[in-house]
This record gives sequence, structure tokens and C-alpha cells, in this order.
Amino acid sequence: MLIKEKYFYIDNIHFLDFNYIKKTKAKLIIRKVEKSQFSDYLEFVKVCKNNNITVYIANNIKLLFKLKLNHFYLSAYNKRKYLSLKRINKKINIIGGAHNINQIKEKINQGCSKIILSRLFKSEKSGFLDVVKFNFLTLGINKDFVALGGINKKNYKKLTMVNCVGAAMKSEALRKPKYLKI
Repeated sequence: MLIKEKYFYIDNIHFLDFNYIKKTKAKLIIRKVEKSQFSDYLEFVKVCKNNNITVYIANNIKLLFKLKLNHFYLSAYNKRKYLSLKRINKKINIIGGAHNINQIKEKINQGCSKIILSRLFKSEKSGFLDVVKFNFLTLGINKDFVALGGINKKNYKKLTMVNCVGAAMKSEALRKPKYLKI
């Protein structure tokens, strides 16, 4: 399957190369709310909108509403129900992270349209799924999956063997590798 979507997890809204992100057509997921001022976030979102870059806010409803965004990310460990969110704003798009079948079911119950399943390949963290287990976990589940974990230049082409519509990466946004450009 062809990788249609790319996501970059970011912990810092500063020091990003917006031209690179625009060339890769990646979407951004702001994971942790750092000590930035609200005005910094407003400016960041404005630059992203001007560059046609989609921004997801992770686990922070207040920031999502203050920034007037329609893209929300639920981490694997976020257990709260957000079904009322869709009633408040029908345009809201919720995606979620998962590591196992129980978390996948939880994200489906939370109303996620896509699930970022982690860790596909070996990385610094212990444990990974690899292609066969990833595909087995996604088998029979009518959701779009995005692969996360250990994705690099060596194994990027293996993503065609995985039941996923996209890839998510944490460190590649700062490294700016050429293999991600379209």
C-alpha cells in the first residue's frame, strides 16, 4: 500500500523548517504543551495555516478551543471519552495512539477516525511489533492505521507491506531526510 499521509510528532513549536514540512506534506502533532506563551501558539498556527499544514493538538481541549482548531490527538494513555466533542463541533477530527488491541478498541470507542499504532520497527525503546504482528493487530478492524516507531531510510520502503495509510515519526522533522520528500 502506498503511504498517503505523514505525521511528525513535535514537542517544541520553535525551530521547525516549515518549507521542509510543506514539501513532505506532513501533518504536525503537538504532543506536549511546553512553556511557550499562548501568543507563540497563535503565531505557530497562523504560519501553519498559511503554509497549508495541518496541526493536531494532543490531549489539551482548552488549547484546541483557544486556537480554534479542528484536529485533536489522543495519546495511548488518554482514557477520557470525547464523544461529546463531536456533538459540539461536527468538523472535529480525532485521531489516537495505541500500542495493543485493548488500546485500539479504546480509541475506536473514543471516536478516533485514525489510529497511530506504535512501535512498528525496533527503536531506542524496548519492544516493537514488526510487519506481521502490526498487520495481525489491524486485521478485521475497519479503521485507518498509521505506523509509528523506528521508521527510517533503511526500512521506509517496508511500509508498503504494512496495513497502514501513513507513517508517523518523532525525530525526522528535525533531521529533514530527503527520502520523505514527495
